Amino acid sequence: MTRITLIGAGFLGSALTLGAARRGWSTTVISRSDPFATQDADPGPGEIRFLSGEGAAPLPQALEAGVDAIVIAAGGRFPLPSATAPAADAIGTLSLVIDLCETVRSLSPGTRIVFLSSAGAVYAPADELKRESEPAEPTSPYGMSRRMGEEYMAYYRRVHGLSTHSLRCVNIYGRLLPRSRGQGVVSAAFWSALTGRPFTLHGNGRQSRDFLHVDDFVTATLDLLASGRDLPATVNVGTGTGRAIAEVLDAVSAATGSPITTAPGPDARTDAGHLAVDLSVLRSLIDFEPRGLRAGIELMARDIAADSSLQSL
Repeated sequence: MTRITLIGAGFLGSALTLGAARRGWSTTVISRSDPFATQDADPGPGEIRFLSGEGAAPLPQALEAGVDAIVIAAGGRFPLPSATAPAADAIGTLSLVIDLCETVRSLSPGTRIVFLSSAGAVYAPADELKRESEPAEPTSPYGMSRRMGEEYMAYYRRVHGLSTHSLRCVNIYGRLLPRSRGQGVVSAAFWSALTGRPFTLHGNGRQSRDFLHVDDFVTATLDLLASGRDLPATVNVGTGTGRAIAEVLDAVSAATGSPITTAPGPDARTDAGHLAVDLSVLRSLIDFEPRGLRAGIELMARDIAADSSLQSL
């Protein structure tokens, strides 16, 4: 049985946990909270164990049972809060990465480590698809901390021989996220459709980003771990296609049957231009064909409609 440990039980951590358990894997989640009730979910043919704790502190307990791979799905702050507390964001991200790598180096150096980075925060907008070999140009504290996390992962790979990998993930959607997070264009569009409140539109709406449904993200990540291949240090995970913000609003409006009004927001460098990732490296490692934007948004709309806790909105 494949055994993995997830650091963090948030949006991505919980999705990976459930996806791994449904493959029959044994999954341990380390987190100080369980916002999506992951430990109470049906694990299917696999198993889910929850260890309450901060950062890498409970990791030795997980490693005692044997761990094939660790996925870092936590650390630092969300993009918007990071701008007001850049030092805290850097400390939160880098202290977790370093503590975890040191723990693995001393207790289980054969365990693979995967760091979930951010393509949208690390790459600068450009007309061409962004490849892993191109220079990163973060424009926010959140992007800087992710980029430095990648560098520490590369350091432990280069100097200490650990199997460390960074996944540069695009804009992942599929769950209605709290509006306070300051991220998630698709989620924000759904909030506007459900509540009738205007969507804050930065720029003219023609700027485009790469949007990946969370189920496809889970498939790609777990397939990479299951491949048994010697993975590169950095791998893009996305769809390879940019979609305009205006197209997202149209798709959400069509899927929900609710019109979305917009209100102008301040222009920012991070909200301009076009950004999508090249998938050549990913597709050389696994077979991967993600669903299109409209199909993903329709799936999300059906999931939201089936969620009884949202009926009072």
